[in-house]
Amino acid sequence: MKNKIKKNLVTSLMLISFALTGISPAVYAQDDTPVIRSSQPIKSMDINSDLQIKNADSLVNLSLRDADVMQVLRMFADQAGMNIIFAQNVSGKVTMDLVNVTLQKALALVVTTSKLKYGIQGNTMIVTSADDDNIDYGAGAKDIIIVPVKYVSAASIADFLNKSIFSKTSISPGVSSKPVVTTNPANNELIIMGTQSDALMAQKIIEQFDKKPPITNYKVNHVTPAEMAGLICSTLIPSFMSNSGATGGAAGVPTGFASDTFGGGSSGGDSLSIGGGKLLCSVDQKASADDLSSFPFKNMTVSYFPTIGMVQIIGGSPTQLEMIKDYIAANDIKSPQAYLEVQIISLSESGSKTFDNTWQYMSKSISFNASNGIRTASSGGGQNYPIFFAGHGFSEQAKGSGQSTSKEDLGDIKYSQWSQSPQLIWTINYLVENNKGRVLANPRILITNGQQSVIDLTSDYVAKVTSQYLDSTGTGSSQVQKDYDIQSDNGIKVTITPFISPDGYVTMDINPDYSTIAGQLYTDGKVEGQRDLAATLLQRRNLTLKGIRIKDGETLIIGGMIQETETKSVSKIPFLGDLPFIGMFFRSTGTQRSKEEMVIMLTPQIIVDTEDAAEITDLDL
Repeated sequence: MKNKIKKNLVTSLMLISFALTGISPAVYAQDDTPVIRSSQPIKSMDINSDLQIKNADSLVNLSLRDADVMQVLRMFADQAGMNIIFAQNVSGKVTMDLVNVTLQKALALVVTTSKLKYGIQGNTMIVTSADDDNIDYGAGAKDIIIVPVKYVSAASIADFLNKSIFSKTSISPGVSSKPVVTTNPANNELIIMGTQSDALMAQKIIEQFDKKPPITNYKVNHVTPAEMAGLICSTLIPSFMSNSGATGGAAGVPTGFASDTFGGGSSGGDSLSIGGGKLLCSVDQKASADDLSSFPFKNMTVSYFPTIGMVQIIGGSPTQLEMIKDYIAANDIKSPQAYLEVQIISLSESGSKTFDNTWQYMSKSISFNASNGIRTASSGGGQNYPIFFAGHGFSEQAKGSGQSTSKEDLGDIKYSQWSQSPQLIWTINYLVENNKGRVLANPRILITNGQQSVIDLTSDYVAKVTSQYLDSTGTGSSQVQKDYDIQSDNGIKVTITPFISPDGYVTMDINPDYSTIAGQLYTDGKVEGQRDLAATLLQRRNLTLKGIRIKDGETLIIGGMIQETETKSVSKIPFLGDLPFIGMFFRSTGTQRSKEEMVIMLTPQIIVDTEDAAEITDLDL
């Protein structure tokens, strides 16, 4: 008796220990299992047929092994109080253990697992194989049924039904397994050439997906609607739609005003514009499986209205719209601005110093000219007095007469023998010349953070001239045509891109370009007696400065861009000009100097709005 009590006690302890060890892990696992949270509940849709048999809610308790499927279906028909007919291709065996399962559910499970389908005609159940579409379930069972579609494309619904519902074997009892849906595009209707079960299935799909897409408007205050819509299309949408394709849009969004045009999603390639609105992009979702068809709807379209400062989203889920709202709130902020005063000063200084000694001796037997080739009034104006061994004189026209302002432009030159008494002439010419110039540009502009600003103070000039004859047929006369090449980069141009930091500094990329005309080249033109401007040479002083940092209110001076030239020339009478002391009276000297300098002064002042100033004051308090 004691041994029996011991055995029972040991057995009880073992059972208690097993129970405790079995319960503890289960409770521990349950406490640590992460909970999947979602703001949107998961939805399911019953796509089973609405075919109802008699006594459908009666319970089935049945356990069978390798039973003939026809006998099992006969038992279900008896329980339902219905007749049953089997097609020739119905066969197979089934094994089941069903406890408290409704008759309707048990029938559906057996038919589906055995790859069969059934229909009901009156009080008779007709059972065929799932791929048998040759059997009609009774006269008038198949009809042409019209189902209207309101918001979405009827063709898209028809494609989904034919590929994903009616082409699937045994997806539901009483539903066709081949395409039975077409459309009436005129009224956006579905035409179902099948049974009432097919129509009920299509109606379920339409009720679920034929919904009015949401239209959500977002107001933007500080950036342009075009820029915000461009950011949403290019940055935000790809982040939560990896299996999507965005169509439409534009290569750039410069200002976002109604006058801007972009390549949109329309078939013609031009952007859609309604009341100043622009369709920037639309998003298409693609099917993830090849054997299934997804709705080819526009998941989302993004438009903007520059005249009212609004971004419009059509479509999208509540979660996606919430992300867009947060994105706009985070990026629709004021761009810092600064008032920039620019002073561009170009200083030029040039001068020359000339000392000329001119000696001339003229007689009948010899003439001597040491005037550096220049004929003066004292020498007879436009005359030369060489020694004539025969003859008395002649005249000719100087080369380039009437076409140039050089020293050779003297008209007729006369050559004759000196007929007066001998003369010795000494002329001294001493000249000092100074020129000073100052060019000042003082623009004042507003610069925006990250936006390029250009100060253009250039002017047009003729870079090249080409002349040619135009023959007039039959008249014997001709006309001259001149082609002018006009350029526009003569002057000052400054490009500035700023970054305005919250700590009171302005960092800028500066690119000043300064060009002046250095000279012009002439060539003989195609028209006789005329010279054409072949080229205009520019003198450039350009700078490219990156990351120049200036404190608010302080002035940055960019100087040292100096160009200085000096030219010295000496002409003298041989031997006499080299003599010590007295040689200076037989030499002519000329000195030319030029100096140019450009100075740029930049003074930024960060603009603080009244609202921002109030916020800063509150923080200080």
